[in-house]
Amino acid sequence: MRQRTTKNSEMKAEYAISSETIVILPDFDENGFLNALICKKDGITQAGLSPFNLIDTNLRFRGSSMRGALDGARTLLDKAYMNPVILDNERDIILFPSKSPFREDCVWLSLRHVRTYKRSGASHTRVELSNGSTIRLDVSFHTFNKKIQRAYELRYKMQAQTMRFEGQVVESGIGYHLTKGKKDLNYVGVKETY
Repeated sequence: MRQRTTKNSEMKAEYAISSETIVILPDFDENGFLNALICKKDGITQAGLSPFNLIDTNLRFRGSSMRGALDGARTLLDKAYMNPVILDNERDIILFPSKSPFREDCVWLSLRHVRTYKRSGASHTRVELSNGSTIRLDVSFHTFNKKIQRAYELRYKMQAQTMRFEGQVVESGIGYHLTKGKKDLNYVGVKETY
């Protein structure tokens, strides 16, 4: 497998993964380089990056990385490998891999765009996407079902954690004033008294 190298800060508009992104497919060009096909509601765009690097570039553009997203998913799900990633929590962009993310034949699907899925032979799954398109993946129904359930679990746990954190921030507490003298190194908190 040949992959192009790219600067991590390079982000072209046509490489952007958005809420309209349905699936990201691997695609080899005539020179043997692995590229990504970005399938959106309005058509397909070819990116000059592998699917893994495309997602990493999008995460870095948002201030994260593939490693950070995979580590975060591993922590929330307590699962070691082949986890989904949250690309954008606010826009509900969660991508999950059909196989190991490091394999060149890995397809990435957007959780929000999977309409239905069913068996298609002993070791394949047919997935219907939100725009009416279909894709036949060389992954068993059982394996695909586990992957999509893991993506839903990640979404739920992230939402629950966010709500719990935001709820704690909103709660009123004890008021205090923080001060630091000219020669002091640390701030000192004094409780408000009424």
